[in-house]
Amino acid sequence: MRTAEAQLLFPEVTVDLQRLPEEAQAKLRGIDSTLSQFISESRHPWNRDDGAYDLPVQISIYFTEYSPNPQEDKYKANMIVTNKSDARYDDKRLEFGMRTPYVPGQGSFDPFFSIIEFYLWVLIGNEEDKYEKLGGNRYYDKAREKQLASASSLYYVGWDKRSDLLREITGEGNKTYREFEFFYHTGIFYDGEQQYEDSKAYLHYALLKLDALPIDKRTEILESEHMNLANALKNCNYERGIEALRRLDIIHKADYDGVFGQPQSP
Repeated sequence: MRTAEAQLLFPEVTVDLQRLPEEAQAKLRGIDSTLSQFISESRHPWNRDDGAYDLPVQISIYFTEYSPNPQEDKYKANMIVTNKSDARYDDKRLEFGMRTPYVPGQGSFDPFFSIIEFYLWVLIGNEEDKYEKLGGNRYYDKAREKQLASASSLYYVGWDKRSDLLREITGEGNKTYREFEFFYHTGIFYDGEQQYEDSKAYLHYALLKLDALPIDKRTEILESEHMNLANALKNCNYERGIEALRRLDIIHKADYDGVFGQPQSP
């Protein structure tokens, strides 16, 4: 079985300050590069350079409100975090205090950066689930640590929704999907390595998990992955898997006919 012992995050941070007054825009100028550089630093636990994989992270922050304060300015913002692929999280309830010039990650709980760190751990957890069955758990636990630390902060708004998100991801109702992610991506990996017996074994279990998913979730997956799955099943010559895929996904019948040929009449 393949393993993932490390990851390097490659962040792309964009910040929109247009809704703030000039005073606030001047204070926050350059914060996008500050965040990018901080996330990229090798000293952080989310960056381990052992050559396993790289993870692109796109963070878009839209500042919406500013309240000046002699002690600590108050801000509100919306944020979108993605891995530029199959994971996207929208958060419209950022509320935090900040002193400028801003230095991220001050103390065990930074009202602003702890929100970003929460989503970094969630994205890494998503990725680790593809390498190891339920392998994201230890990273979701790190996200939970940030969520729990918010209870003692003045800036607790929004953390209830982040707690709900984490509960949804790690709950029993999402377990089948997470297991599918492992079997499917491992099967596709072995297909790329031309290790077709291994690919066949993992894709067999991926199809079982796919069949057990709610129809809307299955449809969402197949909309983007049906051709990759079909080609991998063809490469490992898994006839039962091909039949199962045709049965599960009649929407893409024409695509499957193109890959496998017309199904034979009984």
